[in-house]
Amino acid sequence: MGGWKKWVMWVVVVVVGSIVGMSEANCQLKAIFNFGDSNSDTGGFYAAFPAQSSPFGMTYFHRPSGPQAFGMPFLSPYLQSINPNFKHGANFATLASTVLLPTTSLFVSGISPFSLAIQLNQMIYFKAKVVQLHQKGNLPRPNVFGKSLYTLDIGQNDFTSKVAEIGIEGVKQYFPQLASQIVETALYGEGGRMFMVLNLAPIGCYPAFLVQLPHNNSDLDMYGCMVSYNNAVSDYNAMLKEKLKEARALLSDATVIYVDTHSVKLELFRRLLYGTKACCGFGEGPYNFDPQLYCGNSKVIDGKNLTARACPDPQKYVSWDGIHATEAANKLITWAILNGSYSDPPFPLSKICDLQPIAMDSVGLWKFVVVCVLGVSGIPLSAAKCEIGAIFNFGDSNSDTGGFWAAFPAQSSPFGMTYFKRPAGRASDGRVVIDFLAEAFGLPFLSPYLQSIGSNFKHGANFATLASTVLLPKTSLFVTGISPFSLAIQLNQMKELKARVLEFQSIGSVGHLPLPNIFARSLYTLDIGQNDFTSNLATLGIAGVKEYLPEVVSEIELYAEGGRIFMVFNLAPIGCFPAFLTELPHNNSDLDEYGCLISYNNAVSDYNSMLKEKLNLIRQLLRDAHVIYVDTHSIKLELFRHPIHHGLLYGTRACCGNGGGAYNFNPKVFCGNSKIINGRRETATACSDPQNYVSWDGIHATEAANKLITWAILNGSYFDPAFPISELCDLHPLV
Repeated sequence: MGGWKKWVMWVVVVVVGSIVGMSEANCQLKAIFNFGDSNSDTGGFYAAFPAQSSPFGMTYFHRPSGPQAFGMPFLSPYLQSINPNFKHGANFATLASTVLLPTTSLFVSGISPFSLAIQLNQMIYFKAKVVQLHQKGNLPRPNVFGKSLYTLDIGQNDFTSKVAEIGIEGVKQYFPQLASQIVETALYGEGGRMFMVLNLAPIGCYPAFLVQLPHNNSDLDMYGCMVSYNNAVSDYNAMLKEKLKEARALLSDATVIYVDTHSVKLELFRRLLYGTKACCGFGEGPYNFDPQLYCGNSKVIDGKNLTARACPDPQKYVSWDGIHATEAANKLITWAILNGSYSDPPFPLSKICDLQPIAMDSVGLWKFVVVCVLGVSGIPLSAAKCEIGAIFNFGDSNSDTGGFWAAFPAQSSPFGMTYFKRPAGRASDGRVVIDFLAEAFGLPFLSPYLQSIGSNFKHGANFATLASTVLLPKTSLFVTGISPFSLAIQLNQMKELKARVLEFQSIGSVGHLPLPNIFARSLYTLDIGQNDFTSNLATLGIAGVKEYLPEVVSEIELYAEGGRIFMVFNLAPIGCFPAFLTELPHNNSDLDEYGCLISYNNAVSDYNSMLKEKLNLIRQLLRDAHVIYVDTHSIKLELFRHPIHHGLLYGTRACCGNGGGAYNFNPKVFCGNSKIINGRRETATACSDPQNYVSWDGIHATEAANKLITWAILNGSYFDPAFPISELCDLHPLV
């Protein structure tokens, strides 16, 4: 990796010295010994090759510094001879280090001479000196090595230094050697019994590599990350994980932990406004990175003296200098490591140490990422704050949490198989978007208004029912399949609920009802209209349905008694749904390159434009309210078009269905049902891996897709107008 003087030294291990006060807390770990590169160097490189310039270290140290979780002081770099303290471990990592021995000079290639093998030799030498000189004040006791944590975070430079030269396929040839050398260390022979090996980060999201590595725009996913490079890193990580599994079988008395920081970092890059933009750099644009001018440096270019400066608010960024993380990001990454949910095997370090909180004063506006990324957050739920006290939802099957099936029992398997392990009233294998929104706000799942058994409305209610429409239905449910609970009925149910709340409050019997003042502190969500569109298509065609669109839009009234925050979801790209690809008339010429129906999706887009304009008018009338248009259409379209980019495999194929083929949808046999067709009993069964699908049953999304949709919603980039929802709530994790 070139530009060795410029690499920042802020890393996860920086935070690994500040988690437990050992004099006050119980901890079985007595020291940490770290091996790695610039991601965990706390000053070693610049101790050997001074000096680092400002603005490195500006956030915490307020000066350049090589960058605390188990109550120990920051790790002293092994190469730091001036006032080190090795009582609680040492850091052998240096910036620009590699696993493999470098073949060229630091001053030619920018690769550190202190490769992993050298760092391990330093450790062996260090231990020998401890045995010899342990009575010195700044050294650990000789017995500490068997009660220490050994962390390895290295390999990124092996990848990036070669990929520009020999390409992705060339670099892949080195993967077995890299993985083997990381695993086959001598640390076990030196007494080590607890090892944490961090995998490689998603380099395809790094501003520096987005600027420097060759790629086409078609290689960018919806978050602006390079798919091919991230996939290559994932291949390496899978190999590393397998090698560690083998090592675990051999070292039966050791704890060998694979830490998936790749997933944590990937979510940070995906979910933040400044995910793929560097805080400290030059050039502005989407990446703010110029390979001619690294962070903190000045250079004369075209006769002008230019400087790569730091942003004033690094707490809002993932990337510090295009390659390394900000302090804010490192804290979030550390939370995930300490929790253990990103470890294989799962290993929460709280089992062996009394962990104390990492100060969060500098994280500022990162609230969304804290919860959306980290599985189980470091913020206790009781300590989290949220101005949204309840959610009241109106809609159809996309957000029904059991209302329809409470009124018209009962839903059958395999619905609910993934999360609830039983049918739970959702038109999915698990949770739907409204479930994930409730989780994010720290609220329980919404009870359906029509569910009288075991409901709790203290934090809102769900009026949505499967097959509901905006317009009043003209025929029976049992004729057309359209729910009798249209939007107007749902709004009336809401008014009735509020009236009952006031009534019971007046007699001092609230029970499972919300307090009267909660209605003004609630979020009102509307996700409805799809059935108005699709139920008329077969008989009226696209042109006929378009005549209904103004009427449909005009029926959507954002009315709630005292409500001030409204989110209205637009319509999904139905031209990509397996059910409609099977049932709706079309020619092959109407299919786009992703296999979606162009004409139907265009008609939906016309409706969405009309809805957006209507909401603009309402916004002008309700000036003291937030009326937010949520573009879930774009999110879902991206998932259908590029499922692989988002960890899925199948876009326009249903998981639960009958018939196989491209769509696995048979309109005669819906998901979970059986029917005799041509003398044969046909059953629509579920796939074994719904986590790989966008579509659950041909019409509705899987839990995996719903989680991705919710992440995008909470990020706020699909809102019109912009609405920083994370400022209202300390958002909780989407588990």
